[in-house]
Amino acid sequence: MPEPDLEAALSAVVGAIGGEERPGQLEMARRVAEALRGGGHALVQAGTGTGKSVGYLVPAALHATSEDGGTVIVATATLALQRQLVERDLPLVASALAPLVGRPLTFAVLKGRNNYVCLQKLHGAAPDDESEALFEAPRSALGKQAVALREWALATETGDRDEYPDDVDPRVWRGFSVGRRECMGESRCPFGEECFTVLRRRKAQEADIVVTNHAMLAIDALEGIPVLPEHDAVVIDEGHELVDRATAAVTGELTVAMVERAISRARRLLDPETLDRVQGAAEVLDDALRETALSLAGPTRIEAFDRTMTLALTTLRDTCHQALAEVNAQKGGDSDALAARQLAVGALEDVHDVAGELIAVTELDVVWLDPGEGNRAPALRMAPLSVAGLLRAALFERTPVAITSATLTVGGGFDPVLASMGLDPSSATAVDVGSPFDHGRQGILYVARHLPPPGRDGTPMEALDELAELIEAAGGRTLALFSSWRGVERAADYLRVRFGDRDDLPLLVQKRGDAVGQLVQRFAEEPASTLLGTVSLWQGVDVPGGSCILVVIDRIPFPRPDDPLLSARQRAVDEAGGSGFRAVSVPKAGLLLAQGAGRLIRGTSDRGVVAVLDSRLATAGYSAALRASLPPFWYTTDRAVVLGSLARLRDELSAPQAPAEPIAD
Repeated sequence: MPEPDLEAALSAVVGAIGGEERPGQLEMARRVAEALRGGGHALVQAGTGTGKSVGYLVPAALHATSEDGGTVIVATATLALQRQLVERDLPLVASALAPLVGRPLTFAVLKGRNNYVCLQKLHGAAPDDESEALFEAPRSALGKQAVALREWALATETGDRDEYPDDVDPRVWRGFSVGRRECMGESRCPFGEECFTVLRRRKAQEADIVVTNHAMLAIDALEGIPVLPEHDAVVIDEGHELVDRATAAVTGELTVAMVERAISRARRLLDPETLDRVQGAAEVLDDALRETALSLAGPTRIEAFDRTMTLALTTLRDTCHQALAEVNAQKGGDSDALAARQLAVGALEDVHDVAGELIAVTELDVVWLDPGEGNRAPALRMAPLSVAGLLRAALFERTPVAITSATLTVGGGFDPVLASMGLDPSSATAVDVGSPFDHGRQGILYVARHLPPPGRDGTPMEALDELAELIEAAGGRTLALFSSWRGVERAADYLRVRFGDRDDLPLLVQKRGDAVGQLVQRFAEEPASTLLGTVSLWQGVDVPGGSCILVVIDRIPFPRPDDPLLSARQRAVDEAGGSGFRAVSVPKAGLLLAQGAGRLIRGTSDRGVVAVLDSRLATAGYSAALRASLPPFWYTTDRAVVLGSLARLRDELSAPQAPAEPIAD
């Protein structure tokens, strides 16, 4: 059967889902198809409304089902997008393309092993340390969680944590799952044939398209651990997150709690003398970490270890090495004994390897100590100064890659993102296929030039006054994004006092640790509401229509100045003769600012205002570059114009029959 034409295939899928053909989507599909064929890597910025997922799934499907093609990995940053691809987009694409490719398109989702219930843990004898979750917090809370989770685990057909219908404490989940190093292996486990992870991997081995996350891709490529099936090409969605997710995947951490967990798991398997040595090493590490942490106000880079810390790390590495030798020398036993040994080995290896890496740190690594706060204990961490070289050597030089996102440009160009990923412009094609939305007529970018710039004390009172007036003009319908939890809490306190008991302006406030799904749903269903939040609300919130006509951003989201890793990266650029601030901080702020501003226009009939309460976006030398990173809204610093526009739009939305007009000319 002849291979189908890309344009015809895209048209078939778009028609099947009842969509409209868009030039940007076709251009994107062509660029992705060329990259997958080996014609050079592709970076495609595709604005909201382009139909991005279909734009890469169609060429990926055609490549995977062609005579010369093979499996295509699709890596995303968020669980929400993974679900969308597997539960909605891929079934539609497969159905529409089946008549054209002559066979069904197969696909699978693949996550890390610790995302699935371990059947050996579920049915075997629980190691002593797995009961710790029931005692570290009130038993009534965690104990009930454990009982409920066990009931679900006994009935589930997938074992997938993300399908569990309720929140679960990580300590409880740990009692039902294992990490990569803790698994005894399919061949030795009595539940190997039924293992949820094994079944997922087998399905992925046979699939045309495998959906995974950036972390799994990074582990497979950067650490050389084959957690993904053999593949012919890679598509990376939410590509603006790739560098941060890859960095997180290769960041090492060492805490006393990790050592104590290893001791707990190995206690019955070690000679008393060896056990005493490991416990002694843990105490020495605890003393060294706490002594160093006393003088630190926050996470701080450590340029070189003092004698005490060096001795603590060396002792810990060597005693864990001896403990591993003793545990690995033991043979025989039933499956519970094998599982217990493997859990001990995994925990000891984690400690041993990180301690060894910390001792052998080079100028290409960054080490920092987080002193902890409240009940958090100190933690030593290390990460590469840059992952650009790692990504280039382990991913881009081995596999054709297409990268896409709604936000890949900073200051209107791709150079910062290309550099952060280690991509040479000569080996990659970068293109912005635009958006079907007319941002200049649908939206206003308002920068409150008259406000004082934000300082260390947080959002100025003048900015909170402005926020309240904007919300009143919009009649609610506001998503307010803050760069810190402190900003959220201060604004919430202020608005509660300012608005009092007004029923016409309900306030929804994101809280630390809360899932945002239900909060966003309430915001969408209550048009007069205002939603205040940070972190997770800057990306992924999709509320088209009249429920969101105003997006307020409290300040330019520059990285924290006390972030040891980013500070080290900035300093490295400065020492090389460049500007670390412009090379590191400005691009990161620009990408996140674009993500936040992208919450406003989600459909062709949406209209509204993005209001930035940071005067630096109008006055600073880098302001033009940051504004060029945003969608091309109509730009103004005129407060009266914006308040009037919001009030008119509010009134129009209150009168359903009113004709829609451009918000800006």
